[in-house]
Amino acid sequence: MLSGDLSTMALADVLQWVDAGRGRALVTVERPDGQTRWLLADERVVIAASAPPVAGRLSSDGTPEQPGPALEAVALEYLLDLFLQGDGKFELRNDAPTPPDAVRVSMPVQFLVMEGLRLLDERKRLEETYPSDEARLAATDAEAEGLGVIDSALVQVAQGAPALGEVRLVLGLSRPSLLRHVDSLRQRGLVDVEGTAHGPDIEGSVIQQAQVLLRERQYAEAAHVFRSLLATNPDDGRVRRLLQETEKLQIDAAYELFSPTDVVTRDEDYRELDLKGTDRAVLDCLERPRSVAVLVLVSPLRELETLASLRRLASKSLVTVEAAD
Repeated sequence: MLSGDLSTMALADVLQWVDAGRGRALVTVERPDGQTRWLLADERVVIAASAPPVAGRLSSDGTPEQPGPALEAVALEYLLDLFLQGDGKFELRNDAPTPPDAVRVSMPVQFLVMEGLRLLDERKRLEETYPSDEARLAATDAEAEGLGVIDSALVQVAQGAPALGEVRLVLGLSRPSLLRHVDSLRQRGLVDVEGTAHGPDIEGSVIQQAQVLLRERQYAEAAHVFRSLLATNPDDGRVRRLLQETEKLQIDAAYELFSPTDVVTRDEDYRELDLKGTDRAVLDCLERPRSVAVLVLVSPLRELETLASLRRLASKSLVTVEAAD
């Protein structure tokens, strides 16, 4: 068991510990106001979470044992809220049983951490953009397509132009959760909020689309989006951090295919082929069989580029990757 104070060991660090362990772990967080939230992870995926603390339209979608999409989504929202609270205590138990009233969910631990840290960066801007719960939310005439369950519910409720505080109570969302979803919809031009600028935020909308790619584990595509945004604004620290986190997810996904101890052997006929510079650079490092870990060290390329090249070469049967004896 591991326990401590979140002011000295942040939740992101606790979950990185869980992710590195790859086993089953129950993480419980007790807030200063006495409220307790928890999550259960197994094999690097969050598989269950505590039930939402507030009743509402979304949390009534199914039961904890058989949650509907809305209940699952709002349970994850309350987990994301934990990253916004620097105070509190945590407890980590390995191989723990599933607590009662667990809501079944599914989200990679790494993605939960990345999304939680992104929301932490965004919190101040959201609070400054939407300072009052009395501001009215109104749907626009723009066509809403491909929305998640929370965003769909928000657009529907916005047809009646309610106040933000009213929307929060009706749907059973926390204020931070409500604001981040309202902001996402406003960036796409689907809702307006009283007292804010009208019209879509193009860059914000693109970032939201890249977040969808990350949830679908399309890491290379999401990284391409972030690199394109960074090329237009190299000083954007938010996008730079998102790119760094995405590349880390790409590396982790590559090591699910190749163990660091796997042995890589090249096909000697490769010299006759017209190969790209990165693939040829990796093959040139394989004058003798090497483990994946050693190949990454001796390669002139970055770790991510080396692993991506190794994956391409293996798919073309230009290298053989075998488990070490």
